[in-house]
Amino acid sequence: MSIPKQHSPKHSTYNKKPGLGGRLTIKQRRFVDAYIRNGGNGTGAVFDAGYETDSERSAQVIASENLKKPVIMLALEEAGYQDSGLIDTERIEKVRSFSGKVQGIGTREDRAAFLTSVYENESHPIGARLKAAELVCKMYGDFLEKVVIQEKPARMPVLNIIYTDDE
Repeated sequence: MSIPKQHSPKHSTYNKKPGLGGRLTIKQRRFVDAYIRNGGNGTGAVFDAGYETDSERSAQVIASENLKKPVIMLALEEAGYQDSGLIDTERIEKVRSFSGKVQGIGTREDRAAFLTSVYENESHPIGARLKAAELVCKMYGDFLEKVVIQEKPARMPVLNIIYTDDE
């Protein structure tokens, strides 16, 4: 079954052509190889890969754009390239070590600790911090959203007043 070009989804499995997020183009493959060979010099890799530019500034821009593309980052990671900060190898290892089983939500204390850490971390946006505070308050019942009406009538206290004739 073929899908007409005008009706095919933008990010579908049918678009696994080079350069569309599926695979590296030939030029991108040459860039990755040159980048690894020359020790992480992106500008040199652009010239070595055969990009049509004469300006060093243009080569820097092309290298910067290439290094932001997920398909190129993945190719560098698969090749085992490690650079200072380009690829977060610790995060990759952490994700790979994930067992794949469904993790529990955690205990009430774990959730409260997490939300409290979000609230206290000033680097988070204020909206996220306020939402964390709201969720902690809801979790501990600070905002009661329903009123419970008791079925038994409330007992009124009985007051006994004794008058004496002291006059």
